[in-house]
Amino acid sequence: MNVPADALSPLRPRPEGRALRAEISLGRIARNLARLQKVAGPRGLWAVIKANAYGHGAIPVGKALEAGGAAGLAVSNLEEALELRDGGITGPVLVLGGLRPEALPLASRHHLTVALVGPESLESFARILPEHPVKLHLKLDTGMGRFGFLPSELGECLEGLKALSPWMKGIMGHFATSDDPDRGFSDRQRKTFEACRHQLRDAGLSFLEVHHANSDGILRGYLDGDTSARPGLALYGLTCIPEGHALGLEPAMELIAEVARVKTVPAGTAVGYGRTFVAPQPLQIATLGCGYADGYRRDLGNRAVVGFGGATYPVVGRVSMDYLTVALPLGVAIAPGDPMVLFSGDPKAPHSIERLAQLLGTIPYELTCALHRRLGRVYL
Repeated sequence: MNVPADALSPLRPRPEGRALRAEISLGRIARNLARLQKVAGPRGLWAVIKANAYGHGAIPVGKALEAGGAAGLAVSNLEEALELRDGGITGPVLVLGGLRPEALPLASRHHLTVALVGPESLESFARILPEHPVKLHLKLDTGMGRFGFLPSELGECLEGLKALSPWMKGIMGHFATSDDPDRGFSDRQRKTFEACRHQLRDAGLSFLEVHHANSDGILRGYLDGDTSARPGLALYGLTCIPEGHALGLEPAMELIAEVARVKTVPAGTAVGYGRTFVAPQPLQIATLGCGYADGYRRDLGNRAVVGFGGATYPVVGRVSMDYLTVALPLGVAIAPGDPMVLFSGDPKAPHSIERLAQLLGTIPYELTCALHRRLGRVYL
């Protein structure tokens, strides 16, 4: 049964409106979670659904992941966490990017778990938490260079960390190169993480939850010592490493646009801004109501293909803000209202998200995260 995603956006998708939609398979997401859980063994999985579940829709995806057995959901910031609470999600929610001290009362009211990301928060957190308690996960910077306590900072912070021990429930890090076949740096990060844990344990600090591995860390088995793990992109079937393909992860999204208009043009007709495509022979030009304002990248013009009727056809001319154009031979039967697949759920298709990302020299989840909330999203 298709469920319209009413809660995703103030711009509510309407059937009489723009014929552009992302179809998201919650079944595929649930199966991907189950496959990752099998690899992770008894460890709990914090399912990462930041950035609107990588463009897939945070609330419907979050509910599906909770139903599928995720131990908790992880987001980037307070706004994303509150969106989940407003959407009816009541289970554990971890805010990965930490919080300003003044946000702790709100986080406490909504029973959020918060990453403690640096020494600058110690005094203010110790002052506020007794009245507004939240669970904390201590973030260590083992080599990512962003959030987290540096190993060199732990000694001078021990007393401040001890003051927060009643609320300290977890400790975490983040792999920087788990997608690299050379595991050397990941191994160094793990050793750094373990050394910091031992230092903290010797100082009297213990943690119920320990997690360092992201999606590729799980797929490559970088799990020693962890009680939990944090899959993100792999939940959506977006993987760039062989282990993900071998596990059978399934892309959960297809992007579909209905044809708005078809015209036959003679040879020599230019299409789109800048005249970057000129028809070499008579062609049919199908115009679709999808452009870079929707998140379909402008630099896919004259490079990408779309799927239609079991074949693929080229995107021609520049992708504009609201439209793109596709060239088809004269003999192909096509009419307004026919659906074309812009992002395919078949990982082997030339218009799969992974293949398009390779074409652009980027990562698959940049493409899905870029999809605007004005898109209709339909859940299967």
